Amino acid sequence: MPFYSAHTASGYLVNNLSSVLDQKDMSSFGLSKLASLSPTTTRKICADEQYIPSPDVLEKICVCLEVEPGDVLKLRGTMNI
Repeated sequence: MPFYSAHTASGYLVNNLSSVLDQKDMSSFGLSKLASLSPTTTRKICADEQYIPSPDVLEKICVCLEVEPGDVLKLRGTMNI
């Protein structure tokens, strides 16, 4: 299993789950029940925009909310490469 970190090193990739849930008129607790996730997990993702869910959790969220990963994850600002 590859190493997974909940925060990116640069901080440019952020989660937008709170906004998505607002648009769907759903609470993080409601999502946790629908997606069979821990309420702590969904609350943590909603409370911290820099917390990036694991691929498995992101997949469950996207399937349950009928959204694409790009709707949940966004790039903030610009990167200097």
